[in-house]
Amino acid sequence: MSTGQAIVIICMFSLTGWLISMLAIKFLFWPLKPVKILGFSFQGIIPSKQQTAAENIGRLVEAEFNAYKGFDEKIADPALLQKLRPDIEGHVDHFLKEKLKTVFPLISQFMGEKTLSQFKSAFMEEMDHLFPILMHNYASSIKEQLKPGPIVSEKIMALSIDQLRRSFFHHAAPGLRRFKIACAFLGALGGGITACILHFTQI
Repeated sequence: MSTGQAIVIICMFSLTGWLISMLAIKFLFWPLKPVKILGFSFQGIIPSKQQTAAENIGRLVEAEFNAYKGFDEKIADPALLQKLRPDIEGHVDHFLKEKLKTVFPLISQFMGEKTLSQFKSAFMEEMDHLFPILMHNYASSIKEQLKPGPIVSEKIMALSIDQLRRSFFHHAAPGLRRFKIACAFLGALGGGITACILHFTQI
C-alpha cells in the first residue's frame, strides 16, 4: 500500500468520525416532533424524553425537599425571631396603647404605663418560648401541603424545546467542538490502524 492510499484511508476514517459526531449531536434534538419513517416513529432524544425527565426530576426534587431537615431548623431558628422582634414589639405597643382602649375600654382605664410595660414584657417572653414551636409546626404544615414535584415537572414540560436547543448549543459549543475533534481523532487513529493492517497483510 502506498503512502497516498494510507493518507486517503486515514482521512476517510477521520471524516467518518467527524460526521458521526455531528449526527449524534443533531439527533439530541432533531426531529423536534415525531416523524414516521418506514412505519417507525422517530424523534430527537431530548424531545422524546422531556416528559419522562420532567416527572423523574419532579419526584427527585420532592423527595429531597421532604428529606431536607434544615428547612425546619432554619424557619424555627430563634435568630429569626430576633430579626422580627422590632416589628412584633411595634405591633404590641400599638395594640396596648391604641387598640386596647377601643377593644377593652374598661380594662384600659386601670392599666398604667408600668402595667402595660409588664404586660408587654410577659408577652414577649412568652413569644420567645412559643415562636420556635409555632414555626416548627408551620414548617411541617408547609412541607405536607407544598408539593414541589408537580410544580417542577410542569415548569420543565412548559420549556420550549427550540429555546432549550438554542441555549444548549450556545453554552455547550466549546465542549461539542472538542467532542467532534475527539471523534475525528479516533477515526483517524482507526484509519491508521486499518492502513497498517492492510499494508502488512499485502506484504
